[in-house]
Amino acid sequence: MIYVATFKLKADHDVVLPPFTSKVSKSILAYYSPTYAKLSEDPKPFKPIRVTVLKDSKGPVLAVNGRKAIMKGGEDYYFSFTFMDNNILKDLMGKVNAEVEMWGAKIEADIIDLKVIDEVKYEDSSFYKVNFLTPTLIQPPKKVKENRFLLYPYSYFFLASIIRHWNANMDKKVNVTFLKSFLYLKEVDHGIKPVTANYDGKPVRGFWGWIIYEVGEKKVKELLSYANLFGVGKSRAIGFGEVKVTPVSFGKGPQVAENSKG
Repeated sequence: MIYVATFKLKADHDVVLPPFTSKVSKSILAYYSPTYAKLSEDPKPFKPIRVTVLKDSKGPVLAVNGRKAIMKGGEDYYFSFTFMDNNILKDLMGKVNAEVEMWGAKIEADIIDLKVIDEVKYEDSSFYKVNFLTPTLIQPPKKVKENRFLLYPYSYFFLASIIRHWNANMDKKVNVTFLKSFLYLKEVDHGIKPVTANYDGKPVRGFWGWIIYEVGEKKVKELLSYANLFGVGKSRAIGFGEVKVTPVSFGKGPQVAENSKG
């Protein structure tokens, strides 16, 4: 069972937030759920949790490429939290709203929605648009100790990042070979751009934007739907690699680029 909780936040005055605003989301969650607080500190990879950055009416609130992240007093902000632990569910249900002091402000928090997903389903289509809403960190095979991230979602590495998380947390295991990944997931058009984010005082270089894939394999469509819940790439548990995958419809040919924008 997968759960997705949506929180609404409101600060009593303007406040400058940490550059990567999922730190606010994490702090709120730790107040709500001791189980989450403990699990989030577990060093094991591919944890079955994902917390997003804050969002306002325009989209994600982030300090990237030199900009500041500001939460305006009296305005509504949101984040979502995906998890699979029933103990976290009990924690959240025991404290639906709260007031937390952080970064010099009083922040009201309310759980405004809770979805229960018993099966990963997808809307069938031949084409899917993947919007990378936050900086995405996908690693090539590690040959050196330093972290290095790709600046484009190549089919195999993109799929592999989803599959590793799926296989760590789902009963039905999935395997896609290097060659088949390029048959199952064909790039049609894209607007991918490099981006620099800041986390814990360190710059992190990744990418965001959008890409359209042609997809003909059922299990790959399931994986894309799963990515909507848990994200892709490294550090997805703290809001990197948040994606919105949606089906799109158009004919093949020169008109693809025009119809895919937006």
